[in-house]
Amino acid sequence: MKKTTLTTALLVTLTVAGQAQDQPHKLEVGLDVLTYTPFQTGYNNFANTRNNDRAHWLSGGFVRYHFGQLGLRAGANYTTSTETVDDSNCADCLTGSSKSKELRLKVGGQYAPLATLPWLYGFADVYYRRYTSGGHFTGGFTGQQNATIGVTSNGVGLNAGVGATLKLTNHFSLNPEVYYDWLRARNSEDYSDPTLRSYSRSNSRTSIHTPAARLNLVYAF
Repeated sequence: MKKTTLTTALLVTLTVAGQAQDQPHKLEVGLDVLTYTPFQTGYNNFANTRNNDRAHWLSGGFVRYHFGQLGLRAGANYTTSTETVDDSNCADCLTGSSKSKELRLKVGGQYAPLATLPWLYGFADVYYRRYTSGGHFTGGFTGQQNATIGVTSNGVGLNAGVGATLKLTNHFSLNPEVYYDWLRARNSEDYSDPTLRSYSRSNSRTSIHTPAARLNLVYAF
């Protein structure tokens, strides 16, 4: 009798545990392990660090909450980069380097339209982006220029695409996403050269449209 009772209790416990594991997780947190922008070309210090470093590792984190097939998401990314300009073959060009920082704060949603494929979803994130860079450059035609150039850029953007959840364990999963990145920003550049006693400020706009991809590591509670 005792053996039968223990066996029944064990079977009930395993059944309940199995059902609990099959229940979808509502809260998720994760890391952006890799962000890659393969087709962004050209040099533009007003754009973003992805313009010069196409791959970024461990650049941010996020949190997501699911209501069935619908989910809300928010996150932040922070990247840094160093750009070096060496135009020693150009008689009238400056040579030097600048360090840049980029912060993105994003909020959005996702939706899994197919109940039979709950791991496949579409998403859209709206984000605010602040980009700054500063550097020291020398040279010029006479070789007397000694310039400091600083850039500040503020803009808003949209990421929209599709993603998939690839389960590793009951709590951990990999989360690849492919999306299109739209950005519009206003830029301000300050140029100062104490040697030549010159100072100037110029304003411009940046518009970026490019495909991108990222790989997330997710922990589900």
